[in-house]
Amino acid sequence: MTIEKMIITDLDGTFVKDSRKVASIDQQSLLDLKETMQVGIATGRSIKEIEFIEEQTGIKADVKIGFNGAVVEVGGERIFEQTISKDSLEPILAYIQEKELVFDALDGDQRIGTHKSEDIERLWNMQLVEPEGLFELLQQKKIFKINIRPDADKSDQLLEDLSVRFPDLAICKSGEKRIEITPKNITKGHALEIVRQHKDLQIFSVGDSENDISMFQTSNYSFCMSHASAQVKQYASTVINNFYEVKKLIA
Repeated sequence: MTIEKMIITDLDGTFVKDSRKVASIDQQSLLDLKETMQVGIATGRSIKEIEFIEEQTGIKADVKIGFNGAVVEVGGERIFEQTISKDSLEPILAYIQEKELVFDALDGDQRIGTHKSEDIERLWNMQLVEPEGLFELLQQKKIFKINIRPDADKSDQLLEDLSVRFPDLAICKSGEKRIEITPKNITKGHALEIVRQHKDLQIFSVGDSENDISMFQTSNYSFCMSHASAQVKQYASTVINNFYEVKKLIA
């Protein structure tokens, strides 16, 4: 039986290096790769935002992993989803409210919370909303992921505190000013394991953040962007400066 190949990429800082628009040379390189292998996208963002990038590039992903693995779609079919349980959601929201942390919670359609941004290009058609009765409303919603957005000099201490207080949740940094919270055991690597239950794949992955480490570990070969931290780079097979370099290295 022939094993298919798949290139799967993170978005922010990787395929969408500036988190605004895919560079034409990166877009063309993925189009070229799609001629000989499947294409996957694995991101902390939503499926809706993956679709935004698909529309921008004209490249349809065969595999879509959203919210760091809380949602998995293969061939347009949703094969897995997991939200933050109500038992976990209530205490983490109470903590956020008590500490007055800037955050946004994602239900798949909107970013709901206190986070504000004037950089429209980074929102990828997702609306930021802060409704009345914010915390009461969130407790009634299906929430896949929460982003907490501390100052850079406070993020490591906050990450440590969150990890100790909420061991029933998966918590990681995906940038100096962003901590991502998903259900326990939800990772990009776990999502790839689910995908492999449906497809026999040789996987080449590309990423740049701590939330990509599990993806690197699950892949046959991995590429890490050179601007990533040393901690992330050590898990990758090769370090690259730009996404388009992948094409030459796996051709």
